[in-house]
Amino acid sequence: MDYTDVLDRYGAIIEEDLKSRLDEMVRDGQKYHPFLADVYDATREFVQRGGRRLSACSTLIVYQGFTGQIDERIIRVCSGIELYRHSILIHDDIVDAEEKRRGGDTLHKMIPRGFDERFGVASAMFAGNILYAQAIECLIESGFEQNKIVDAAKLLAAEFRAVNESQILDMLFEYKDPDVKEWEVMASRRAASLFKASMLVGAILASATEKDRERLQIAARHIGFAFDIQDDIIDTFATQEQYGRVPCGDIGKRKKPLHVILALQKEKRLAAIMQEERCLNGAEIKYVQSLIRDCGALDEAKSFSREHADQAEKMIALTGLNQDAKDFFISFIGFVDQSLDWYK
Repeated sequence: MDYTDVLDRYGAIIEEDLKSRLDEMVRDGQKYHPFLADVYDATREFVQRGGRRLSACSTLIVYQGFTGQIDERIIRVCSGIELYRHSILIHDDIVDAEEKRRGGDTLHKMIPRGFDERFGVASAMFAGNILYAQAIECLIESGFEQNKIVDAAKLLAAEFRAVNESQILDMLFEYKDPDVKEWEVMASRRAASLFKASMLVGAILASATEKDRERLQIAARHIGFAFDIQDDIIDTFATQEQYGRVPCGDIGKRKKPLHVILALQKEKRLAAIMQEERCLNGAEIKYVQSLIRDCGALDEAKSFSREHADQAEKMIALTGLNQDAKDFFISFIGFVDQSLDWYK
């Protein structure tokens, strides 16, 4: 099974309901104030810009994997999961001062047209908060039994808090030198938290057993770690043509993903470069990449990612998901693992 085919098929199902929800948000904004409708219109464009809806599809696939069906209730919840994910992305872009995402402007760069930067940042921050509220509304309005809605809402609230806590630590690491253990503490509530939220919401609403929920939670944690490490390696080693961004952007901001932490323990020349906190030019990018590669940090980080991928596959196989759902997650995990070889 190719996981991308499944994402394209299920993503199309979610997209229709998501568009309906976003259109309704714009209409509600127009009733309140024309400018709010403009903000919501920009938010709608940002959310609909593309991507394969991995988070929302994970919810849908887990639900279908336990129940054998897809219904309007779970599709509305999946729209909420996508809004939940984008609320986090909007805040993440603000904190990291990103200007582009998926080939277009980040939301805080879209909104201030005609206004100053502070206005754009503040408006985008509030829009991100609103998307989180919209996500909870989607859950409440889904039609599932009240006890399931309460359990799923508690989970989303807890994981939203967890992601924000990890973001604080991620920022802190720009001003200190964390070790691997401290990085693991931070990363345990980053992508791992998002996979936990999306997968376990599907399990809760599908009435999965407690044992299956425990196994999915462990799998989600390992998937999150494997994905985080891979994604950070991409930022450093993928070309602009591959990724749409100049390589080493995070290093220029003094961010410390796992492969950088490992390299800093061995290579003092990297620390001197990172202290400058600026965008690197072409020759400097190649130099930094060679420092991380030659000291062994890149291969060591890849090994960490692959260990987590292996544990995730084993745990998915132990769940009561149907074979199609298991095959999807194993295919995705395999992609994360194999793609590490692209970056050398």
